[in-house]
Amino acid sequence: MKFPKKKWSEPVKSPTMRAETPESDLQEYANSALEARGWAYLRFPDSLLGWIRRNAPTWVSCVFFKQVAGKLPDNLILLKLGGGFFLGAKLELKTQDKKGRAVGKTRGKQKRYAESEEWMIARSPEQINAALDRIEHVKERIMAGGIGEIITQSKNVVDNRV
Repeated sequence: MKFPKKKWSEPVKSPTMRAETPESDLQEYANSALEARGWAYLRFPDSLLGWIRRNAPTWVSCVFFKQVAGKLPDNLILLKLGGGFFLGAKLELKTQDKKGRAVGKTRGKQKRYAESEEWMIARSPEQINAALDRIEHVKERIMAGGIGEIITQSKNVVDNRV
């Protein structure tokens, strides 16, 4: 009697998957891409967060992490629209393996905020560039849609009240 031959397939997720590029290299690339475009961004390096957790007084750590923990992605990008207004975009960087499968994942509070706020998640330099192009496209559409007039009108309203 012959037994059917078992077909082996590669699992979608594997605990032994190795990242194609370390997240630190992705972060360095994203920072340089943002600086090349002249965009402002907010980033707390992991080393700073670790130092605060280990060395800051407990009350400082509690207050800081209550405001920041899980709420901020790797990069909070701020594009100036004018009149004191900015367009904000959240970009989270995670790793992938050579086949494009997710290695790094969002967990806990970060996952909850990423899903509810629809953060952009990039896993390669190409995806980082695509996300930045998308942000730039949105800014151009906002500016072309008459936001400049709205900002000027709101500035005049504020100036008249003062």
